[in-house]
Amino acid sequence: MIPFLNKKIFLTRTEEDNLNFQKCFNLLKPKYHTNEIFVSAPLLDIFFENIKELYIQETNLIFTSRYGIQAISELENLKLKKTYCVGKSTAEIATQLGFKNICYPEEGNARSLINLISKDKDMLQTFHYLRGNKVSFDLKKELSDLGFKIKETIIYKQKNNKLSDKQKSYITSGEIGGIIFFSASVAKIFCKDIKIIPDGFLFFCISDRVADNIIKSNIKGDYIIKVADKPNIEGIIDLVCNENYFN
Repeated sequence: MIPFLNKKIFLTRTEEDNLNFQKCFNLLKPKYHTNEIFVSAPLLDIFFENIKELYIQETNLIFTSRYGIQAISELENLKLKKTYCVGKSTAEIATQLGFKNICYPEEGNARSLINLISKDKDMLQTFHYLRGNKVSFDLKKELSDLGFKIKETIIYKQKNNKLSDKQKSYITSGEIGGIIFFSASVAKIFCKDIKIIPDGFLFFCISDRVADNIIKSNIKGDYIIKVADKPNIEGIIDLVCNENYFN
C-alpha cells in the first residue's frame, strides 16, 4: 500500500471512469493494489442523448470531454471532419472510435485548445461544439470573441451527485485522507456539500483551475492542495505516488 497513513482516496468521476482510472493505475504502478488505495465515490453521472442522426454543416468539430465523443460514436458521417479535442485522453478515445482527422493541444485544457484553434487564422472556417448541458468554461463565447463562427449541440447530460452520509463520515473520521478531482465542476460539487474537513486532508487536482475552486470555496480545515505537473491521468497517478507527499 502507498504510505498514505493507512488512509484511502476518493475517486469522484463516474463509476466507469473510476474503474478505468484504477486499471490505468495498475498498468503504470503494478506493485500497488488499487482496492487498498481508492474508494469510488462518483459525484456525477452521464446520460447520452438518443441521437440517431445529426447533420452538421460546419467543417470542424470541438470536444472538451470524451463523453461527447462517445455520445456520437455511431454517427459515421461525422468521423471525417477535422476534430479538435481538449487533450490527449479525449483524442485517444476519438481515435479508437474511428475519427480520422484529430488534433489536440499538448497541455490538455480549454485555454490551450483555444490557442490551438487560434493558430489557424482562416476565419471562414466554422466550428460545431458538441458538449454536455453543464460546462464550467464558456468555450463558445471565448472563440466567438476571437471572431470564429461557433454552433453548439448538447449531446449528453450531467447529473450531479452528493456524497452520502456514510461517505461523509469516512472523511470526518479520517478513514478517507484525500480526494481526486479531474474537473472544476466536480470540485465545486464537493466544496458546496462539505463544509469542514480534517487537517491534513489532501486534494489531488488535475490543474490549477480545479485547485482554484477549492481555494475560493468556504471549506474549513488545514487541508493540502496538490496539482499534477501534467493535466492527464498519468499526471494524477504520478501526483498520488510521489512519496514526498506522504512523509
